[in-house]
Amino acid sequence: MSARFGAVLGLTALLALGAACDAADDGDARADVRRAMLTDLADRVILPAHASIVAEAGTLADATQALDADPTDETLEAAREAWVSAARSWQRLAALNLPGVKFGLYHNRIATRPANVTAVEEVIGGTETISAALVESRGSNVRGLPALEYLLFGDDALARLADPRRRAYARFVAADVLSQAEALQTKWSAGGGDEIGMFLAADTEGRNLQSSVSRIVNELAMVAEDLRYETIGRPLGVARTPEDESTGPQPGLVQAPYAGVSVALYRETLAGVRALVTGGGGTGLDDYLVALGAEIDGQPVGAAVLAQIDATDAAAAALQAPLREAVVSDPEGVRAVYDEAGELLRLLKTDMANWLGVSITFSDNDGD
Repeated sequence: MSARFGAVLGLTALLALGAACDAADDGDARADVRRAMLTDLADRVILPAHASIVAEAGTLADATQALDADPTDETLEAAREAWVSAARSWQRLAALNLPGVKFGLYHNRIATRPANVTAVEEVIGGTETISAALVESRGSNVRGLPALEYLLFGDDALARLADPRRRAYARFVAADVLSQAEALQTKWSAGGGDEIGMFLAADTEGRNLQSSVSRIVNELAMVAEDLRYETIGRPLGVARTPEDESTGPQPGLVQAPYAGVSVALYRETLAGVRALVTGGGGTGLDDYLVALGAEIDGQPVGAAVLAQIDATDAAAAALQAPLREAVVSDPEGVRAVYDEAGELLRLLKTDMANWLGVSITFSDNDGD
């Protein structure tokens, strides 16, 4: 081997080693961002969201107890305000029912909709003693926030609440919401089920189906699907696939048909999505995507997602009537929300997921 050839080989080896070190440094830097992201999601989003619903559910339980003791316009209004606050808090938490976390039962008991009002009336009209045990024995659609919404906001609510069994049922349903929220918080807490510790420990790349990144992105995609199809599309009567037939407006399918705050709850869900993307104002998925060099049409993917959240929120804010009325009086405005939510779904399910290496493990049967 000539000295010159040996020198070339040596230089090549040094360059290769340098490239490998650069790649390792880049990988370490991305891992550092991902670790910071999971930490901020835990500390700034997940744990505070669960603390918030426990606090709001506690206020709601107190308000329904006061209503039970003294049913007046004032105590009913206080209970209604507490319900709205709790429902808004819950929607910010809706995107945290992460795949792989076996807490769906708690979510169902708190927020299964629509409420089965026939079954609610059967309980109230029955002879069983109204108690915590009675509420616990009933299905998810006979308890939780939707059932309580019916009791507090339904037609002639105050007059009907003259019935002590109706007031008692409202009180025990509210207490059950608090109990379920506390149990959910305990499961996440480090001193309880420590799901938060397992969330932080699952610090691997998105292509690992059990990674926290994969679970977050899958949940974001499912929530975006719900924001488009279930929350807006079904009340509007939009066909979900080309094979389906449009049903026409279905006002009764809005998220809060009695309280008239469906748009507000929709926007709270978007706020919850934004919190997951931004890490609650800390290090979020948007920062991790920047570390990965993720772009779409020259724009960072995270920025594109956030812009689309804003566009969807603006379309919802532009609705001048409660959603139950708007699907009939302003279908074009509601359709605008549906279309913007569709673009958000595409960005999350396709662009974000692809850049993060995440496999979406559910199908939305999207015919678009």
